[in-house]
Amino acid sequence: MSEALLIALALAGLLVGGTGTWSPCGFSMIETIGPTGHTGGMRTTIAACATFAPFAVLGGAITFGLLALLGEAVGGAGGTIAYVVAAALAVAAAVAEARGTPIVPQVRRQLPIAWRRIMPMPLAAAGYGVLLGLGFTTFVLSYGVWALMGISLALGDVQAGLVVGVAFGIGRALPIVVLAPLADRRSGERACEAMAMRPGLLRGARAGDAITLLLVSALLIGSAASASAARKEANPGSDPSVSGPALVYEGKDGQVLLRTPSGRVDLHGSEAAVGGRYVAVARGSEIAVLELHGLEKVASLPASGVDALAVGNRWVVSRHREGKRDVLSARRTDGSGSPVFVASAKSPAQLSRPAVDGSTVVWALGKKSRNSLVRAKLTGKGVRAKRRLISSKSVAITGPSLSGGKVAYVATTRKRQTIRVRRLGGRGLGNTVYRQRKAPPTLWTTALTPDRVYVTRVARGGHGTLVSVNR
Repeated sequence: MSEALLIALALAGLLVGGTGTWSPCGFSMIETIGPTGHTGGMRTTIAACATFAPFAVLGGAITFGLLALLGEAVGGAGGTIAYVVAAALAVAAAVAEARGTPIVPQVRRQLPIAWRRIMPMPLAAAGYGVLLGLGFTTFVLSYGVWALMGISLALGDVQAGLVVGVAFGIGRALPIVVLAPLADRRSGERACEAMAMRPGLLRGARAGDAITLLLVSALLIGSAASASAARKEANPGSDPSVSGPALVYEGKDGQVLLRTPSGRVDLHGSEAAVGGRYVAVARGSEIAVLELHGLEKVASLPASGVDALAVGNRWVVSRHREGKRDVLSARRTDGSGSPVFVASAKSPAQLSRPAVDGSTVVWALGKKSRNSLVRAKLTGKGVRAKRRLISSKSVAITGPSLSGGKVAYVATTRKRQTIRVRRLGGRGLGNTVYRQRKAPPTLWTTALTPDRVYVTRVARGGHGTLVSVNR
């Protein structure tokens, strides 16, 4: 899922949540938390606001996150159909909002007013926050609420669901925590009177919801087009590596090929990679480092048993087998210095093909109990700043690639595979750029460019096809 779509969903959640302030529950919450709603004065009001806001966010995250999780579990996630359905929901809600159509179905349940009598106000406010954040437990003032719930379910993307839920919770909480401390002041009274007495303000809020939902629908339609746009690059083809317009991959009968705008070249080796201004290829007991333009050999690095390579302007990283262990090691591209040990894993654990960009190297570590995506910094004396970017018991991680401070990889669950892209310094699994049900063909190794992700699709029987998808 693109960052633009995530931002649009967050904006829609924020505005749709804010529209709920016009509900009876919104007005009563301002009065209840405000200084006149209890005997504790401003100090209690501030404390109540401090508990109300985070629990409203929690309520939103619960509703929309669980709907997205349900969508993922039942198989409604991903693909063109899911995006089209989500876009249709957004358009329908936008039309209804623009016309000011009365909300159907309407939830007429209000907040349990007794809580403020039997609980300390900050605790009661936390409970009120959860109920308002959940969205469907009190009055609904925008079709956007139902639309965003349907979109979260259809897309089945937990990250997107959480983004919508958190934004919705913030939208629900922000107007209330701003107005509640002013409830006993003339400015607060005027604001509440305007909201209650001027229907145009609510119509304007709903029109804002409509605009953001139309933006979401447009981005969803664009995502629907790209979700099915897997462009064939080479058949047979596997294990891609890219640098600008140059593509290295394994072709027919194990040939390692370099494809550039001027044609294809057989690199005469068993493994190969391209990165920066170099090509690296395993030939017998050496790794030959070649200039990308002209293919002149610039270094020969002693190595044996290499079964995976990555190369950048500074480093060549290789994987080989030592007994029952996968071992990653690095050498300078000019051959200077000693080999640098990067990582190892004893069978049945496995290390993926590495990826390198500058002095940053990433790899996937697969174990029986946990799968990880790991990053480290290379130096002449070893590795430093080693860090697990992702660690999961339920998601298998394979085929990482690096470019411009971002990493792409294949995430596999019991039901589906996705290609995800995330920032090295980010959090979570990252944005989904392509997904399919877990069945042959199987997604495997990736290569990342500024606008596309190349990936190997392995058919039943082991035949590999190289395709690329939009980021």
